[in-house]
Amino acid sequence: MLAALAARIGGLVAARSDVLARAPMPTERTGPGIQKQFGPSPAVLAERLARAHVAAKASRAERKAEQKRWLESISGLSLDELRLSTPTRLWSVAMLHLGGYDAASIARGIGYAKAAGAVAALKHPAVVRIIELVREAQLERVMRGEYGVAAQAKAAAPAVMEHVTELAGAVKDKATGERKGRARRDSDALRAAELTLTVSGDKMERKATVTFHIFEQMSDAELESLAVTGVFPERFRNVAGYLPGGGGEE
Repeated sequence: MLAALAARIGGLVAARSDVLARAPMPTERTGPGIQKQFGPSPAVLAERLARAHVAAKASRAERKAEQKRWLESISGLSLDELRLSTPTRLWSVAMLHLGGYDAASIARGIGYAKAAGAVAALKHPAVVRIIELVREAQLERVMRGEYGVAAQAKAAAPAVMEHVTELAGAVKDKATGERKGRARRDSDALRAAELTLTVSGDKMERKATVTFHIFEQMSDAELESLAVTGVFPERFRNVAGYLPGGGGEE
């Protein structure tokens, strides 16, 4: 009898559990719940967001004011100061332009959608100032002989003269006594030696050029006599010997 009662109770419990499992759960809240809320309350979040908006507006205004001050000071900035303060994109536009690239090539290299973007960047005051300062520095170095063809020749001169002296036979192997790098033909070695001696100053070609305006001082009769006889007047005999054919009478 007890066994039958226990079985009946177990069946009722199982049937109730099955009904509860199939019943829909309510979607609305039935109370505040017992789970603790993490983070600040919605009111605090709203207040913080409002302050962030105010700060963002102030930051934008300050950035605009700083940008305006920078643009106004560009004309007085040095190249080093511009290198530190100019945006990388604008600096790259100036360098590519100085390197000889056209607007289309600059646009492709920098990432502009159209060449018009590069053209607009080239008109920016900072880019104009950078190009101006670099060209002024280049001109100054050219005038000092530190830039351009003259500077390249000056830098290459030691290596060139080292090769010329080897062709002349000036480099001697200490172990064997052989002339290292000497030109195979004697004529080439002699020309290299002549150039070496000329550059070193041991061989100098001396010329004396004397110009006298004595013909302007001669009368028509003296000029006619000079043309016929080839003899300078007596008053010019001391200087006539420096002139071609002016040796006078033997």
